[in-house]
Amino acid sequence: MGLRYVEQTKSVILTLLVFLSITLTFTIWTYTPTYETNQQPPVVNISIAEQKRINDVIKPYKMIVNQENKLTGSMVQFDLDLVVSIMKDWELRELKLENNNLDNDNLNKLMTTDNGITLFFQDNVPFSVYDRILPFSITDIPESSFDRLIVNWGQSDSENLKIYFASSKTNTLYSAIAENVDMEIFKQKVVSPNVNFSEYVEVKREGKLSLFLIEDDVESIRYTYYLKEIDINRFRDALFNDPNLVRQSPVGANHAQYSDGTALMDVNLLEHTLSFVNPSSEIFTPAIPSKLVFDSLDFVNEHGGWTDDFRFAGINPINQQIDYQLFLLGYPVFSGDTSTKITAYWGSPGIYNYLRPYYTLDLSLPFDTVISNLASGEKVSRALNRMKEIDFNNIDEITLGYYLTRDNEQRLLILEPTWFYLSNNIWTRFVSDDLGGE
Repeated sequence: MGLRYVEQTKSVILTLLVFLSITLTFTIWTYTPTYETNQQPPVVNISIAEQKRINDVIKPYKMIVNQENKLTGSMVQFDLDLVVSIMKDWELRELKLENNNLDNDNLNKLMTTDNGITLFFQDNVPFSVYDRILPFSITDIPESSFDRLIVNWGQSDSENLKIYFASSKTNTLYSAIAENVDMEIFKQKVVSPNVNFSEYVEVKREGKLSLFLIEDDVESIRYTYYLKEIDINRFRDALFNDPNLVRQSPVGANHAQYSDGTALMDVNLLEHTLSFVNPSSEIFTPAIPSKLVFDSLDFVNEHGGWTDDFRFAGINPINQQIDYQLFLLGYPVFSGDTSTKITAYWGSPGIYNYLRPYYTLDLSLPFDTVISNLASGEKVSRALNRMKEIDFNNIDEITLGYYLTRDNEQRLLILEPTWFYLSNNIWTRFVSDDLGGE
């Protein structure tokens, strides 16, 4: 009995061992280790300032109204925005080419036709871009552009208006019909207020475009703002593909450079400007103007780069360049101390070169505003015409603006009202002792 009991015990133990062996083998074969999920790095919020739409950055800077042989005009942003907002309710159809060889004399006549209003833009705006502001009821919008928008209510019937789109640079003239126009609202909010606008004069030049300038002296206000620097690391994080690979190196006392081995960002610490270059994106083919506008707008929106009121000011499709000018209260701002422009050179893929300030106009100091008078635009034009070193016929525009200077010790920005003139695509501050200063 004892021997048989021992044998039974051995059989049970052997069975258990075999079962355990099978279980362990199966466990080894089917075992899958548990790894921690490879989480994507958190997305860093690199929105520096606000985003903007097309109608925020593409705006007319001046308008003139000719009614009953009286010329008035305005550069007040409220007046300009009101006109555009009313036009947004119109339906534009029958966009057609009227003249592809428009001379300056005919354009001058068109802008001074009685019962007409002209909106001035700083450079050619593509139709397919302005379609986002004033929609055209056509599917085939031409890849053409304009820098003058002329509305003539003297050639209208009860609900339609004739609109002209002229380019002083390409000498083209397009026309369109605006339907569903509420003439009562148009005359009440656009035509009637012009009696309160400043009086303008047409400065004629033989074979050249006329200059439309304010007739009387102008009351002006000098503003002082605190200078606020935007953390340069926010631009580093926004512009480089992988900010973790970026290394900083000082270059002298007033410069710093950031590089990831491919792209380079150079920072001017004195002027508060930066230049970002990505050589791998450089291309040498012209851009489609409308695409250049949309691409640059999207690019700046991606990192909220509209730190102040920057507006479309120039486009050069040949080298894929687009400029956005700083404005204050509807007037352009220029400077000899720093940059007041955002300039982008597009490439493939993405941005090739990006130049801009990294300061912002933080807070106005009301106790440091100075009110004074500036000479009229007409007086400025006469003074420029007398200057032997200036070819008056080569001047494309004369405008009011602000000249920005820095007070680095107190970290202030002073914006002085000044006249500027445009010649050979360069804006120059007008200074004349004959007029008692700027």
